[in-house]
Amino acid sequence: MAGEPRPGCSGKELSSILRCAIYTRKSTEEGLQQEFNTLDAQREAAEAYIRSQLHAGWITLAERYDDGGFTGANLERPALRKLLADIEAGKIDCVMVYKVDRLSRSLLDFARLMEVFERRKVSLVSITQPLNTTGSMGRLTLNILLSFAEFERQMIADRTRDKMAAARRKGKWVGGRPVLGYDVASAGGKLVVNVEEARQVQLIFALYLQHRSLGAVLAETQARRWTTKRWRTRDSKEHLGRSFTKPTLLRLLRNVVYLGRVSHEGAVYAGEQEAILEPAIWERVQEVLAKEQRCGVVVGSSASSKKNGKHRTSPTVVSEPTERVPRITRLLALAQKFEELIGSGVVNNYAALAQVGRVSRSRVTQMTSLLNLAPDIQEEILFLRVEEAAQFRISEPSLRKLTATLLWNQQREQWRNLRRPAIRSEQA
Repeated sequence: MAGEPRPGCSGKELSSILRCAIYTRKSTEEGLQQEFNTLDAQREAAEAYIRSQLHAGWITLAERYDDGGFTGANLERPALRKLLADIEAGKIDCVMVYKVDRLSRSLLDFARLMEVFERRKVSLVSITQPLNTTGSMGRLTLNILLSFAEFERQMIADRTRDKMAAARRKGKWVGGRPVLGYDVASAGGKLVVNVEEARQVQLIFALYLQHRSLGAVLAETQARRWTTKRWRTRDSKEHLGRSFTKPTLLRLLRNVVYLGRVSHEGAVYAGEQEAILEPAIWERVQEVLAKEQRCGVVVGSSASSKKNGKHRTSPTVVSEPTERVPRITRLLALAQKFEELIGSGVVNNYAALAQVGRVSRSRVTQMTSLLNLAPDIQEEILFLRVEEAAQFRISEPSLRKLTATLLWNQQREQWRNLRRPAIRSEQA
């Protein structure tokens, strides 16, 4: 009866109509110029299947979603982007494909697509395979596939960590934010000395040996308007340097990269980059740092305590002021730590992680959803200033729409839009 929900349907409770979109794909352009090509054949088979389900209220949408000459190894396809946009707009109840690999050849990408489908209550039907998520058996099959996708995701993470560890042991630079004194080689994969910055690093070490105080050197850097590394990414995005703080200054003075070495998990290896400091200078600085820390912890006296009728003054332990970090930065860093704990086998799943972290399972899911962001967006968040986060109103709730967006290009556009109102008000 019209208006009644159908058993095993996609969750549209108020309608008996199931709007079916047909997605077709072919990896090469060969044969697409023919009057009746493989995309047409895929669509014809899907239309016939939908006609066989007319009694259940299935109808074919007129919009065509055809990707001719696009690989299934990634999600950067125009028709697929249009399909996802229409799904988000609520125009589609079910997606029909000739075979699952027409939608994606990557199990991880398939899992990401299914997350979007599940969130929007959209079903998936493969005409030539036993996959129909409008029913319970199809959903069981889907859960099995997603389990394999999670396994593959963990295997990729393990291989990536092993590869990076092996590269570190060979002294290679494995990416990330370059440090003051070095640039990334134009061909990538190696650090090269930036002569002007290297001179600045040498002066910072010399100043510390002269003053033997982080505070004094910090005042010198601020007076000279020295900043941390200023660099440009491959896509020409510029990262401005920041004024030094005690934590950033301490990291610079302790960095073994200036000796032509690299560190990994507590071990130090010979690096490929050229050293810009003499070992004797670096070692003297480490000795003075250790001495300053030992002597500098006790810097005053606390309220006196009374014992045996006498007043005794106890030293006050003053910790180093920590560098202020936006809450969203801390959440992303924690999410990365969560993923690392699971990948290393310290915990087995997110439920165990929630118990360890003393938070709810749903909260862990919210935090780890930040890992769905494009790598360059994650990088910007990790280096976000407190003032920027406040000015742009960047928070975990404000990023939920981005984390739910599948395609990184669309995420980047939303990220720019998120920052644009604040940029305009700043210019005004």
